[in-house]
Amino acid sequence: MIRTLLLSCWVLLSVLTPQNVRCQDEPIRNPLPVEPSLSGNYGELRPNHFHAGLDLKTAGREGLDVMAAGEGHVSRIKISPYGYGKALYIDHPNGTTTVYGHLQRYSQEITAYIKEYQVKQKSFEIDIYPGEGDLPINAGQVVALSGNTGGSGGPHLHFEVRETASEVPRNPIAMGFPIDDTKPPVIEAIGIAPIGLGSSVRNSEKTTHARVSGSKLATSMPIEVEGVFGIEVNGYDAQSGSYNHNGIYRVDLVVDDSLISRFTADSISFDQSRHLNSLIDYPYYYSNRQRFMRMYRQPGNYLENLEYRSNGILNLSEGLHGIQVIAYDHEGNTNKVNFEVDVSEGKGPDASDSVEMLEWNIPYFYESEDCKLFFPHHTVYASIPLNITQEGLGERPFVHVFDPWIPVQEAFEIKLRIPEDMPREGLLIAQTNSSGRPSRALSSTLDGDWVRALSRNFGDFTLVVDDKAPSISMVNFKQGYTWNTGRIKFVIKDNFSGIQRYDAYVNGQWVIMEFEPKQDLVFIDVNDLPHSEEQQELRIEISDMAGNVATFEGTLKHP
Repeated sequence: MIRTLLLSCWVLLSVLTPQNVRCQDEPIRNPLPVEPSLSGNYGELRPNHFHAGLDLKTAGREGLDVMAAGEGHVSRIKISPYGYGKALYIDHPNGTTTVYGHLQRYSQEITAYIKEYQVKQKSFEIDIYPGEGDLPINAGQVVALSGNTGGSGGPHLHFEVRETASEVPRNPIAMGFPIDDTKPPVIEAIGIAPIGLGSSVRNSEKTTHARVSGSKLATSMPIEVEGVFGIEVNGYDAQSGSYNHNGIYRVDLVVDDSLISRFTADSISFDQSRHLNSLIDYPYYYSNRQRFMRMYRQPGNYLENLEYRSNGILNLSEGLHGIQVIAYDHEGNTNKVNFEVDVSEGKGPDASDSVEMLEWNIPYFYESEDCKLFFPHHTVYASIPLNITQEGLGERPFVHVFDPWIPVQEAFEIKLRIPEDMPREGLLIAQTNSSGRPSRALSSTLDGDWVRALSRNFGDFTLVVDDKAPSISMVNFKQGYTWNTGRIKFVIKDNFSGIQRYDAYVNGQWVIMEFEPKQDLVFIDVNDLPHSEEQQELRIEISDMAGNVATFEGTLKHP
């Protein structure tokens, strides 16, 4: 049967441009007192998500002034040991919100406001929403100092622009953020992926990857394809004055001079961001740590910044076809790769290959004597053959749930029966590594004779007992020492399940203590201690996810 690509009946949807996504009358201003240089840009591919803003370099150091991008008011303050670390949100009258992340510290006025809530909530970690009149901000006002808090891999400022009403992050460069860019994007490699049973590329049912040399593929041409296939792209972009491999703003796939699909990094909502795992060839990324972006859509990929004809899946007529991949940046710099495919009829699926499937759009429940699994709608992005096995029936239950290189969108539920001879204190469900050893603890709860947890990763799971308390080690603390300035530091570690809570008390009064997990460090700013000429009792309590608690007691003075 001759299959023909019907292009004449399709008109590609219009693509957002910098002009029609702009929410401001004026370009977005640089929040740092140095020339902007990017270590990360909007929409680039990150683990489990798209990057939602710009990572602005701070010359490898902390403490640069962070200035408000416009007038407005502080609308949110979130402090966490993870993620954005110390973050500040400012609402502006034009309907945008700017976000500043990984801050070292806030301005004095904002700090005083924060500490009041930390003490009230007895928590260093807070997520508060000041009123419109609480913390008004002028354009260019210094609101914080740049830092390296949270999940930051080095000193920089994470900067976002969101629509206030929808909280959808927009691309600051498309809104006029000042970045000099004369470098074209780079396309490093192309993938040609057979899709469905009976399809192949160069007689293989696996994706063929070819490096790019100039504007061509560094492989023999044409590439022989049987049946239905899709195109994948690996590449990066960089801006003037920066050599970081950042994300590409726009990628077009053109077949026989007709536009088939387009990815544009202009607007990606947070509730769709995890769909990146469907956009990329996730099994290849899992094994090789290289991201190939699919220019075709899996059925469970809901990303709205992708535009396709026939979901980008190529079902071409037999013979030679020309394919072109074009990468763009905001300044119009482009890079193009051209190649040919020689298409022949696919073999088609074999009816005897029919197997039971976990459907991507239908919930599924699995139950045995020692294990219960529930997979909600949209656990996976495409239907997969069922692959659930068990070991250790009647002993410690062990269950294999699909393979870890299959991405998960919606968390699935795991319930494992507790063996009669296993203690319940400190009991957790854990994912195991390839050697069968527990490697990752899941947040678990007891449910009668069962332990329950949720996971967003497939793999092997079992029950473990974590009955060992965290450890607390002194860094600069001295018994009875008189503290006037500085920070009192301790190293805290946990053997498996991870730190869940950390508290410090002086003479029974809760005091602010900060946690920096990258260094396993907790510290108390001496300025936050109560003043007394008398010796005071310090008590630190650290608990892990299994409920084990470690304590430290000592004495100090702070006149």
